[in-house]
Amino acid sequence: MTRHNDAGQNDTRHSEIVARLETVVGIPVVPYAPDGDVDLALTGKLTDRLITSGLGAITPNGNTGEFYALSPRERADVARTVVDVAGDRAVVIVGVGLDLATARAEARQAAELGAHAIMVHQPVLPYMSRQGWVEYTAAVANAVPRLAVLPYVSSPAIRGSDIAALVQRAPNVVGIKYSVPDPVAFAETVQDTDADLLWIAGLAESYAPSAWQAGARAFTSGLVNVAPEISFGLLDALRQDDAARAAAVWRRIRRFEQLRARDRSADNVSVVKEALHQLGLCDRSVRPPSTTLPDADRAAVAHILKDWNGGDWNAGDDQKGAA
Repeated sequence: MTRHNDAGQNDTRHSEIVARLETVVGIPVVPYAPDGDVDLALTGKLTDRLITSGLGAITPNGNTGEFYALSPRERADVARTVVDVAGDRAVVIVGVGLDLATARAEARQAAELGAHAIMVHQPVLPYMSRQGWVEYTAAVANAVPRLAVLPYVSSPAIRGSDIAALVQRAPNVVGIKYSVPDPVAFAETVQDTDADLLWIAGLAESYAPSAWQAGARAFTSGLVNVAPEISFGLLDALRQDDAARAAAVWRRIRRFEQLRARDRSADNVSVVKEALHQLGLCDRSVRPPSTTLPDADRAAVAHILKDWNGGDWNAGDDQKGAA
C-alpha cells in the first residue's frame, strides 16, 4: 500500500510500516509479580517469545494488556520494555489514550522510545460527538507526525466520513483498528471512507474471516499469547483465500473466544492469563475490575488447551479432526 501526504509526496517510512502491519497484530498481556507490581523482566521474556514465534506486530498497552488498570509509570515501563526487546524485529504500536493531554504526552513518549506507531484508544468519555472524536484523534496524531497512527474505533457512531475527515487532518493515520461487533457496519464503513487505509479486524480471530471479506488485511489477537500457531494458521488461510481451512480454525477456537466475549467481555483478559498460567508462562492474576476465573472455567480452559495440544493449524478438517 502506498501512502501520500497532502502535497502528493510519497511517505516511504509509513508505507513500509503499513506493509509490515498486514499480519497478526498481537496484544500482549502484562504479567504481575507476587507483590502485584508489573513484572517487567517477564514482560520482556513474553515479548521475545511472541516475536521469536513469528509475530511481526505487537501492541503494548492494549486492552489485553490491561491499559486502563496500569498507572502512567507502568504504561511507560511496559512500552519501554517491549520496544527494547522487539527492536526492529516487529512493528511496535504503543497504545495511548485517556484525556487528551495524557494521550499526546504518551504518544510523544512512544516516539522518543523508538516505537514505530501508536494505537489511539477509543475515548471512554460517555459524551462523545463524532466531530469531537475527529478533533481528539487528530490532536494526538499531530503530536507525533513521524509515527504511523492507528485509531481504535469501537463506537458505531463513528462513520466512514468521520474517518475520511480525520485523515485529511492527520495524514499519518495509516489504518483503522475497527472493533464494532457488526460485520455490516464494518463493510459500510470501509466503503464510505474515502481514504487509502489499512483495515484491521479489531475483534480478533472471531471476526477476522467476515472482516477479511469486507477489506481487512490484518487482525488483532489476544489468543496469540497462548498459541501463536493458531493465529498464524488463520492468517495463512485468509491470505490463501482458503475458506474451508479458515472455518476449521475458527471452529476450534470458538469456545475459547466465547469464554472471553461473554458478559460483555468481562473475562477477556482473565481467560488468556488463565491459559498462560496453565502453560507455566505467567501468573493468572488480573487487576480489578477484572477477576480471575472460577474453578469451572479454569477446567474449561484446561480442556481447550488439551484439545489444542499438537493441533496442525495449517490443516483443514480432512487432515485434522475438528474439535
